Amino acid sequence: MRLTRFIFALCLAMFSTGIMAQKDARKVLDNAASKIRKSGNVKVDFTATSFTGTKEEGSISGTLLLQGKKFQLTTPDMVSWFNGKTEWTYLPENDEVNITQPTDKEIQAVNPYVFLDLYKKGYRISMKESSLRGTATYEVHLEAERSDMAAQELYIDIRKSDNMPLCVRVRQDKVWNRISVRNFQGNQKFTDADFTFPRDRYPDAEIIDLR
Repeated sequence: MRLTRFIFALCLAMFSTGIMAQKDARKVLDNAASKIRKSGNVKVDFTATSFTGTKEEGSISGTLLLQGKKFQLTTPDMVSWFNGKTEWTYLPENDEVNITQPTDKEIQAVNPYVFLDLYKKGYRISMKESSLRGTATYEVHLEAERSDMAAQELYIDIRKSDNMPLCVRVRQDKVWNRISVRNFQGNQKFTDADFTFPRDRYPDAEIIDLR
């Protein structure tokens, strides 16, 4: 599994009941984006998986703290802090911290809510009614209009009852990154320190600056 950058989710079967108009699909995305933004700072528990073509690369579970463009990502194999510009990734197996300035493409592979702004420009949008984990959903499909866009294709499964995104699947080149939201808590209280590497907690870690 490409654990160093990608967070992905295992999604269950979905059943089509017809294609809806782009206008309706955009409204559903507007409602979902509004719900996330009104939730303020959020904590998300996820289960994830990565596929190259049809080959499963592996799966993992973790927790994501989100504050605007900032995030903290925790899995059994790593912890990452991103303050909006710089990312620190701690690998306990090697007791080292890699410092990078990730690209938009890399950030889109981590954040399950990249669609909040993506869908507004440069994507063809369609939608169909579906079902995920026994819950009625809208399955919204975004397809990039240009081949040089970081995320070429996305599927977003949104629960009908409350506009909550349950699963986001992003294709970059031949790799599908899938994020399945298992628990969502809004209106969390975070500080800037939650999105910056806490050096005092890892005094012996080797620092590798890759910027």
